[in-house]
Amino acid sequence: MLSELAAAAANWQGRASVDSVSYRIARAWRKAVQDRVLDGLTGPAQVALDKNFVLPGLQQQEGFVWPLVTQRPAHLLSPRYPNWEALLEDAAREVRDDLKTQGPLAQRSWGEHNTAKICHPLARALPSFTRGALCMPFDRLPGDVAMPRVQTPDFGASERMVVSPGHEADGIIHMPGGQSGHPLSEYWGAGHDDWVRGRATPFLPGAAQHTLRLQPVHLAPPRQ
Repeated sequence: MLSELAAAAANWQGRASVDSVSYRIARAWRKAVQDRVLDGLTGPAQVALDKNFVLPGLQQQEGFVWPLVTQRPAHLLSPRYPNWEALLEDAAREVRDDLKTQGPLAQRSWGEHNTAKICHPLARALPSFTRGALCMPFDRLPGDVAMPRVQTPDFGASERMVVSPGHEADGIIHMPGGQSGHPLSEYWGAGHDDWVRGRATPFLPGAAQHTLRLQPVHLAPPRQ
């Protein structure tokens, strides 16, 4: 019954927060509907080209999908469905069945899906048992693509910085993983939790903790 899915999504917060079940369901349903609309629009090309058909990457699908599901023209409906209501219901059933394989629908939060997977590039080349030390904590993240707080498991804003010339002391910066790329450094991951939690980090550096000096080396002249 789709009423179970509707009940799980009833508490609409309107935010991609980690605890939002409704956002996860609405987002998944939107994607499932888009896939079915595109399948209908590209049906003739799929038949004509068969295995040679490749759907081009369409980044701005909302511009044509929304008018179609709103106006619901019969001649642009996928032949798989008798009407647009059937298409929308079929997309909802897919979302329900997929999420239920993971447990009760009411517990399928956005954070469960949007969990960070941020690792050092070397982690891919090393045995799995060593990867833990090369990865940031697998935190549940708010945000999503196409919104101010861009965060997905392995993609997002490389840093967030707010600063005005002449007011640097009031500036803030966030950086996932911290500023050190050396896993053995004491600063490895420093500041990462501030990025996850959205806590303001001062833009200006604090007092120097270490000093690196580069000194010329005088080499003896070569022997004749």
